[in-house]
Amino acid sequence: MQLLINRQVEFLKECTMKKIVVKKEEQGGTVLFTFRFKALGQLLNEEDPAPFPEKELTEEAEDAIAGHLDEYRVSRPSSVVIELPEKDLAGISSSLISEAVRHHFGFRQDDVTHDMKIHLREGTYSIILLLGNVALLLLFLFYTTKNEIPLDTIVIALIIGFITILNWVSVWHTYEHFVFGYRNLARKRWVFQKITQIPVNIRGY
Repeated sequence: MQLLINRQVEFLKECTMKKIVVKKEEQGGTVLFTFRFKALGQLLNEEDPAPFPEKELTEEAEDAIAGHLDEYRVSRPSSVVIELPEKDLAGISSSLISEAVRHHFGFRQDDVTHDMKIHLREGTYSIILLLGNVALLLLFLFYTTKNEIPLDTIVIALIIGFITILNWVSVWHTYEHFVFGYRNLARKRWVFQKITQIPVNIRGY
């Protein structure tokens, strides 16, 4: 019983340590985002051996910063303030941390651009497949009409039904690919690009 209680206490402590406090306020049309981290290691990946400003952000920090900025229009003027414990800022230039944040999102922007190129290629294949299925249906209807084959026979109805299903699947897959998948990637890239261009200030608490 005591062991279970100790585990629950440790779990609660871990959850508390991982929490990032986020504050948003509008100042003259600009949205100011303030992110308070419990430690520098919560913002920057401690396992990354790269020097400043090439250090990567933690996945938690990336999701928090990009996710909250994504709540507003990309064109909305914004600025970011990152709060860290004073002891973690000792001996580290705040400008290096700011540059590390911008560098990380610039790197991630390139990653998403790469993903978008692959997504576009696969979407092009989907369009070609869709056009091929439509052409197949039209050719089959032309063949049956030219040869005066009744369309109400079981075999012909099954073939037409099968090709029609293929067309519906192709249409939906292509629609989902571009309207949801590609658009979401484009939105993520815009948000990442925005973070590389807006003020990112560091302050202690």
